[in-house]
Amino acid sequence: MAKILVTGGTGFIGNELVKELSKRHKVTVFDRTIKHVIRGVKYIKGDITDIQQVRKAVKGNDYIYHLAAVLDETLPKKTLFDINVGGTLSILEACKEEKIKRLIYLSTVGVMGDIEGQADEKYPYNPETNYEKSKAMAERTVLEYYKRYKLPVIIIRSALVYGPNQYTLKILQKAKDVFPIIGSGKNKFHLIYIKNLITALLKAMKNGKDGSIYIVADDDVHTYEEYYRIIREELGINEEPKNIPVWFADLIAFFYRIVGKKSIVSKEHINRLTRTRWYKINKAKRYLKYKPKYELRKGIKATIKYFKSQGFLE
Repeated sequence: MAKILVTGGTGFIGNELVKELSKRHKVTVFDRTIKHVIRGVKYIKGDITDIQQVRKAVKGNDYIYHLAAVLDETLPKKTLFDINVGGTLSILEACKEEKIKRLIYLSTVGVMGDIEGQADEKYPYNPETNYEKSKAMAERTVLEYYKRYKLPVIIIRSALVYGPNQYTLKILQKAKDVFPIIGSGKNKFHLIYIKNLITALLKAMKNGKDGSIYIVADDDVHTYEEYYRIIREELGINEEPKNIPVWFADLIAFFYRIVGKKSIVSKEHINRLTRTRWYKINKAKRYLKYKPKYELRKGIKATIKYFKSQGFLE
């Protein structure tokens, strides 16, 4: 039974990971808010940027999963960098002082930006948003600690995650309202279902090579238009959506920003939907022994079933 610390362990991904880890290991969660409490798991409320708090949390653990991050692009750039980069630096410093077996850092394919063709781990950094830039810098910092201090680290670079979270719920609700497709919809839209991501994170504890990056995504790849069609079919919606040009969607997003109303129709959301997302996962399959069990339709079906059971979708 290993001792494992999970930062950001009460978030969407963290909570699912902790559920699985706690079945076999002694798990501690370090987060700024405590929610979704799981029996048998120790919870520490703290600030990821406070090195003293982080050192106390890391001490005595064998493995560290660093998931703590902020994704909200409406936050100031300084806030994103303080938490996503500064928090990662705190973890690295604390791990450097302890004899940990491995640090698993959760990153994002967003560090590669809007790609051309199909990207693998050698694809150059090309972050566009402040969030992506902060994650790219954090990745570089993690790799620097591996090179300089031989810190045992692995980076899991995840595709955009879907499942029973608020972002996916908003997408489903917009689909019910027959929200239009932004742009042509022909761009590749490679995603990862939450359970597939958890599988990859669990595999990363013992498999793979220190100092390496592994891209993880679903096995099947669809276009944005196909993704939206699958959602509509699983929701039982027959009405076909229309397409609107990106410039018009940007105009709508600008209006919401001017009136100070938060909406899923934001510049960042439009960027997520219309950029090319197509990734090679051969490396993760080979070295992590990663085998994604959920294809897109199965994942969407399970997600809709969950939201209906909770009363969020009629």
